[in-house]
Amino acid sequence: MKASTNLLFQSTSAASLRRPWQTFRDGQIWYGLTTRGSKRHPLTSKQGNKHYYKGTRSSGYGKLNKSGIYIMDWSKVRTYVVPPDLQNTELKALVSPNVPQIYQKYVGYSDGPKSTELAWQNVVDFVEHGENYDDRDLEKNDYLEEYINSSKQ
Repeated sequence: MKASTNLLFQSTSAASLRRPWQTFRDGQIWYGLTTRGSKRHPLTSKQGNKHYYKGTRSSGYGKLNKSGIYIMDWSKVRTYVVPPDLQNTELKALVSPNVPQIYQKYVGYSDGPKSTELAWQNVVDFVEHGENYDDRDLEKNDYLEEYINSSKQ
């Protein structure tokens, strides 16, 4: 029995469709030319898939070097100069200067808000009491001061 033309070098006809001698670097099978269009034209955002975002290079404050480290170009960073006579200018602040500031005092915790004991206590309170475990009413003290005491006293 004579072998057919597509079985000359392959064991089956399905193996001849696979073309194992043509694969991508990751091992994926390559069935022919995958590039579309001319290579000499610039790639636009219309030629990529739905996740491709080319951007407009409008927010580039620096560049990536060969190592992949982002080097800032400080001449491109926006800086806002405060007027020398700020009290007499016509500029208005976004927040009134008469708004009281909130002060949080962490009594009994060594690092204040960065304390691990405070974080653990917040987790325990959340597990035991749920989402609204804090019963302090900030409107009573006009949002001015908030004391956070440790329960170890």
